[in-house]
Amino acid sequence: MITAHIVNAQNKHLYETEFDEFLRRRHDFFVHQKRWRPASPDGREMDQFDTDAATYLLGIEDGRVVTSARLIPTSEPHMVSEVFSHMCEKSGVPRRPDWAEWTRTFVVPDKRATGLRGTLTQLCCAVMEYALDEGLSAVGGVQETYFMPHHGALKWRAEPLGMAREENGEWYIVAYIEVDAAALASVRRILGIGHSLLVRRGIQRPFIESSSNLQNVPA
Repeated sequence: MITAHIVNAQNKHLYETEFDEFLRRRHDFFVHQKRWRPASPDGREMDQFDTDAATYLLGIEDGRVVTSARLIPTSEPHMVSEVFSHMCEKSGVPRRPDWAEWTRTFVVPDKRATGLRGTLTQLCCAVMEYALDEGLSAVGGVQETYFMPHHGALKWRAEPLGMAREENGEWYIVAYIEVDAAALASVRRILGIGHSLLVRRGIQRPFIESSSNLQNVPA
């Protein structure tokens, strides 16, 4: 079972080794396996959305990063608003601080179990827990259409913002998942757990920016 470490601009210095591993695994997945981007000379994959507005969940098991998620408030520039706005013809591009775009998810090859209790579902559980803790209303973004049946298997309500489209031989859709206690309870029931998967160290910035002070969590 993974633990999902929450990493942001304020506490990234506590995760220098893990964050570097995360970027290298991203490069392996999105460059070498998916061929979405050209190779980077330093073997690390980053894009224009890796800014201080991003919060990362690094799924760590047995001392290594095995999965990940990047969350960005849709009130900030994000992948859907800047690249895939044409795929939101039904509902328009979301621009709300309580909606998070969820991107840059991978699972390392030896953890890609076909069962519903595998690493991907564990990451989904951590994302839903974090979103609920932070008062978010929805998480999602552009995703391959095969994720939609997985959301359904978790008993999650995912709302498409437009039609699915084919890009480079694969089908994608923009969809957002409703965040609520029932969604977290459902995925925890599937995993057979009742405990938190989240690890918070150092300074924890509220995802929804307000007048609240930064919270300092013991490292």
